[in-house]
Amino acid sequence: MEIRRARPEDVPAIAAYTQDTFEWGDYVPDMIAEWVDDTEGMTMVALVDGKPIAVARTLLLTSNEGWAHGIRVHPDHRGSGVAAALGAPLLKWIRDAGAQIVRLLVEDDNTPSIRHVEKLGFRRTARLMRASRAVGDASANAEGNGVRRGPSPLRARPAKTQDAPLILASWMSSDIGRAMRGLVGEGWRFHTMRLADVEAAARTGSLWEIGSSWAVTAAIEPEFLVAMLETRPDEAYETIGALVDAANNRGAEQISIWLPAIDWVVQAARRTGCDVKPLSVWEYPL
Repeated sequence: MEIRRARPEDVPAIAAYTQDTFEWGDYVPDMIAEWVDDTEGMTMVALVDGKPIAVARTLLLTSNEGWAHGIRVHPDHRGSGVAAALGAPLLKWIRDAGAQIVRLLVEDDNTPSIRHVEKLGFRRTARLMRASRAVGDASANAEGNGVRRGPSPLRARPAKTQDAPLILASWMSSDIGRAMRGLVGEGWRFHTMRLADVEAAARTGSLWEIGSSWAVTAAIEPEFLVAMLETRPDEAYETIGALVDAANNRGAEQISIWLPAIDWVVQAARRTGCDVKPLSVWEYPL
């Protein structure tokens, strides 16, 4: 078996065997060509008889935090140890790039992947929920109170840059911030929330004040992503509702919210019509 950096000629074979990784398909076929051309990250492949049978990618998110994703093994070679063989040089690359820790995200019902990352030495650091719903649909979730949701009595208003230190300190010390282990979602990737992140969100109109709650969002077309939420049990439902309203006002087709696995905030999301998916962030100290 040969392990090396991915090349353009590997793209068709990787795209072919990753088409149906999950019930919904996979994002790797759409991204693999871009990953191969990206010099900031590292995409590696394992080959047998010159044919790619496994792929994985890692990159730096901050100066000392790495992220691993896109780990895919051809169905005919799963369970053969190829993923572990591919993981070792990837971890070396991200360590040499300056990372002191590398993380990845796994769905909680993906037992084979969980077994694999545990064998590599990763440990679960945060149990999360991704709460999502279509925007513009006011119907209630069956797990909620059965009432169609109207506009929230709260309104999401842009916060100011000078509020950033207070917002960050409040979130880091809150139940939600502690359960998130101080991590903020950047799409499907996570790194430690920094003051510079909150200040940047304020400058771009993505830091919101909602009553006594706060949120950091990102527009990833056609989605309105809530990367960080700070709220209380008595305000969570109205706060999430206000964010749904903000997403609707911005023309998004869907809102997704990263939440910790805390019952009161998850139930608030369900009441606003969100479906929730349990996932976990795993980390490996380098």
